[in-house]
Amino acid sequence: MNTNATWFSETNVPDASTAILVGEVESQILEKSKLEYQRGILVVSIEETHLQSDSQLLFLDPNSNKERILSSLSEFFILDSIHPPEVKVSFSIQRDTTKVYENFVHLALNEIDTLLRARRTRKETGFIRQLQIFSNLDGYLLNRMPEEWKNLCQNHLAIVVGAGPSLDVTLPMIKEGLPPSVIIAADSSLKALAKENICPDFVVSIDPEKSFESCSEPNFSPGTVILSSQSHSSWSQKWDKKCFISGRVICEDWLSEKGIGKTSLMAINNSGLTALAFADFLSPAAILLVGMDLAGGGDGRIRYAKNTGRSNIEIDATIFHEIPGNYAKKVPTPFYSDWKETSDASARYSKKRSIINLNDRGALLEGSSLVHPDDFRDVKQLLCDNLSSFEKRNEEIFLQRRAITGMGLMQILALMTSICDQIWQEIETESTNSNFGSILKEIFASKDNASLLGDFAFSVMPTLATNELTKTFEMEKDQLKVLLWKLEDGILKCDPPEDFVLRFLTEKFS
Repeated sequence: MNTNATWFSETNVPDASTAILVGEVESQILEKSKLEYQRGILVVSIEETHLQSDSQLLFLDPNSNKERILSSLSEFFILDSIHPPEVKVSFSIQRDTTKVYENFVHLALNEIDTLLRARRTRKETGFIRQLQIFSNLDGYLLNRMPEEWKNLCQNHLAIVVGAGPSLDVTLPMIKEGLPPSVIIAADSSLKALAKENICPDFVVSIDPEKSFESCSEPNFSPGTVILSSQSHSSWSQKWDKKCFISGRVICEDWLSEKGIGKTSLMAINNSGLTALAFADFLSPAAILLVGMDLAGGGDGRIRYAKNTGRSNIEIDATIFHEIPGNYAKKVPTPFYSDWKETSDASARYSKKRSIINLNDRGALLEGSSLVHPDDFRDVKQLLCDNLSSFEKRNEEIFLQRRAITGMGLMQILALMTSICDQIWQEIETESTNSNFGSILKEIFASKDNASLLGDFAFSVMPTLATNELTKTFEMEKDQLKVLLWKLEDGILKCDPPEDFVLRFLTEKFS
């Protein structure tokens, strides 16, 4: 250890404007830090030595409950929407208070890791996500999931098929010996299901960058596909029977304000978790999980089973989190939030119905009953004895959809067309303004414009605020034009009446 070092440990974040200082900090070091991190400093200490009033300093007791700590970190992260804070730990933690500071640092670094991934995703995929939203516009407006499906699976078994490494062992085990059940598949499991000649009743895909071709065989599109507005457009193109569910999407929030109600079931985090939520929505007596490992094989980098055809895709991560395992005390995963949300959901759903996790490895899911494949024969018999067979006697219910039609549809299409026209007019002023950043700023000043452009606007705004005078925004200009063209295509795909189309093609909507 360097005895001349100021900090016991510290992270390095280029251009950081905020910092978290852990432990007791001498006043001269604190004053120096205030000059270096001018947007704000969070001092985490059990000592009441920093009570002076200073708008630049925030204070937190590491003995606070977890909710208080997470809330404080979340508020602090807002101070710099571009760069995460640096974390500096003082030598004072080497006393008998080491454990409480270690716990805080571990929690803080986990939250920063989650923040980094969220910000990276927002910046890198904002355009892609919005492009898919406009590609799926007609589907979302005209084919949302109906509430009538809510009790479709009462007194039946729902089987949720994930794509984790254990699927190689467990998938063949559900082919016989179980009562006819509702099978709900996460998208990445489709090739494995095709190999076993298992046709799911529902397939869930919500990832904007995961195409149908990467997950399934060319002619394997069974059952009804459950999509989000951000799903890759290839899924909608491949299925005759499809429906959309809502999600945490800015553009959808705007549509909801305009009268396009959201579905009660929401797309959350990933396809596996959403498939589990959908199974719960159908109100089965029990849910059987297969391939829901939530932790990679080997050293944690193997994400998919071999029978999915995706086992070559290994997890490229620098930080792995140790989480509770099914058969090991701890197992590694880079996707802490995926496991936590799935485990929390399992704990909630298990209060209403049995959740059986058929697995020979993987992460612990709270509330579920773990069954090893060697012990599955007895469980099969128990399920057959107590649950009725699922039969699709009423096919009409599977064709029901929630849609906006008539005058309501025309009003929302007219409003979106009017916004398109206004933005195109703003873009045309570029010839008199060499900095497209100022034009983007003008466009996003309108709440309707920014909300309709949703994820794209949200990804551009932080950069716009910090780099307006130094960045040309040429890429963003091209992306905006592509989005407007795709939005106009989506409006026409809603099949409006001829008089609307004629006006759309020949006039500007005011």
